[in-house]
Amino acid sequence: MNKLQARNEAVFNASISTIWDVITDITVLHKINPGVVEATGQMDKQGATRTCQINNKGRKGTVIEKLIELVPENKTVWTIESDTMGMSKMLKDTRFVFNLEKLDENRTRVVNETYYQPANWVAKIMNVLMMKKMIGNAQEEILNNIKSLTEK
Repeated sequence: MNKLQARNEAVFNASISTIWDVITDITVLHKINPGVVEATGQMDKQGATRTCQINNKGRKGTVIEKLIELVPENKTVWTIESDTMGMSKMLKDTRFVFNLEKLDENRTRVVNETYYQPANWVAKIMNVLMMKKMIGNAQEEILNNIKSLTEK
């Protein structure tokens, strides 16, 4: 079973539909997610896959993810199908989650959560020493990027 490893949230001065449009648009994923250079596929249909070309501080690779849960204007859940960077060997049962909550017509709470289990003892040590913090920092950057794209 996967375990919550990192969680960040923010309130945006934007409608839930505006935020939804951004987080399900493959053409802006590179503006949202740090490290994504290019993305192809689909992000607005359950069962869809996306392929992300990654450049993480000079380390390049490809990650293929599948959208395993989609509740329109409420929730998306992605998991890693495969990758060339070793993430799927280090992390098992990954889940990258966005939850949206309408506060009023022009205010929305967005919660970004990451779930996984370290796959081996090396991953467990790395998780405690650095991975959880790195993922939390990436979530914070993702939320800030969404904010800049949705608040006018």
